[in-house]
Amino acid sequence: MSRSNIFRGAVWLVLAFQVTGCDREGDAQIYECTPEGACSCEPGVERTTRCTCVGGSDCVVEGDSIEFLCEGNAACGLTCGTTCLITCPGTTSCSVLAGDDAVVVCPGTATCDITCLGDCSVSMDGASRAVVHCAGDGAACEFSGCSPTDCGDGVHACRTACPE
Repeated sequence: MSRSNIFRGAVWLVLAFQVTGCDREGDAQIYECTPEGACSCEPGVERTTRCTCVGGSDCVVEGDSIEFLCEGNAACGLTCGTTCLITCPGTTSCSVLAGDDAVVVCPGTATCDITCLGDCSVSMDGASRAVVHCAGDGAACEFSGCSPTDCGDGVHACRTACPE
């Protein structure tokens, strides 16, 4: 996927955020809650707000300084603004779209597909795998816990093959 397509997709998401909404807690707005009630937000510990999505849910949250946690051994889709802390533990599968200064942690045997629209850091623990798209203009992705393969065009792969 080209950087311009990723940017267009991010712009579409921002426009969609302005039109729809499910719930609001603190600085976070939950826009997509599938299944209903599967995502909740409360005051955060390491960030302003903490949002948790149960396994098998699709959670789209807008806001800055948000902690995300995908619980259970299923898949979560997570979207956030700047200064987010995203954790995809265990055997989960996470698809992440994050703004500047995001921290994404993929421990255990998680599989993560991460798009950073600004500078971000990605921590790979255990046997986790990830494809990381550094898509923002001048975005820098910092890795720990793996030596990523440079796939070209700002795409990196950790413990997995480069996407076609």
